[in-house]
Amino acid sequence: MAEESEGGRISKEDIREARRLQELFHGRFSQEEAVRLYTFCNRNLQEAINFVFHGEPEDIRNVIGEGEWKIVAARNNRDINQVLKNEIPDQVRQFGCESCDKVWWRRVPIRKMVSRCKSCKKKFDAIPREDEWGLAKYICSKCSNEFTGYGAMGRTMSPCYSCNNLCTPAEILPPFTNRPRRKSWNVHSCIAHNCYNRTPSADSDAMMNLCVHPKSMIKSLGRKVLNPSHLHVTTGSTVKTFLNQDDLESLYEPTLDDISEELDDLSDDNAGNQ
Repeated sequence: MAEESEGGRISKEDIREARRLQELFHGRFSQEEAVRLYTFCNRNLQEAINFVFHGEPEDIRNVIGEGEWKIVAARNNRDINQVLKNEIPDQVRQFGCESCDKVWWRRVPIRKMVSRCKSCKKKFDAIPREDEWGLAKYICSKCSNEFTGYGAMGRTMSPCYSCNNLCTPAEILPPFTNRPRRKSWNVHSCIAHNCYNRTPSADSDAMMNLCVHPKSMIKSLGRKVLNPSHLHVTTGSTVKTFLNQDDLESLYEPTLDDISEELDDLSDDNAGNQ
């Protein structure tokens, strides 16, 4: 697109931002109309959104040259309301690249749980909850004691530090850098056959358990990634695909948490009783 506008020649950046505007309004506007709106609003995406949502219909018609039906349809769009209210539903999910042996966590929108590996640049789908591993939260079914320790969902059993009852992970905790970690003299321990600090057990399923403490992973498996993510398949069938992962993250910038891309260091042992 090489047409002139009041703000000058249309650049690739203008087209990129116009496509983001298209995505937010689910294709209610053509690319040409989105470019007009974007450049009219001083090349500011937030101003363009506010203009469509709050501007006078006659002013908007003068910019895009369309009837009022398109304006009404855009304003009724549920997603744009969520964007303006910072209420886009999202989750913090785990990702793992097998070829790069890299593990990270990322806050992603529920409708598109995809993240890019920073090493190989490939896009991956989020790891299913039942396949997550890392620093886990345990809740003892016998004495209700809560403690943390490395584990894999459905594959690790650790003894309760209070009553020695064997417990399975309730959930895997994302490694937020700002999450307080309680110091404890308790050392990681589980009944898995590959645990570097294995607790002897008569449990017949001991050999089926797996220790995912970084020391055990490196020693027995020689890698960090336990359950790799599946490569993301992009259909390219809708305007939604114009918005890449970096664009999606930028929309969440005011509420993004500082999430570490690596598992806790080898020196971080079990966090102990809560």
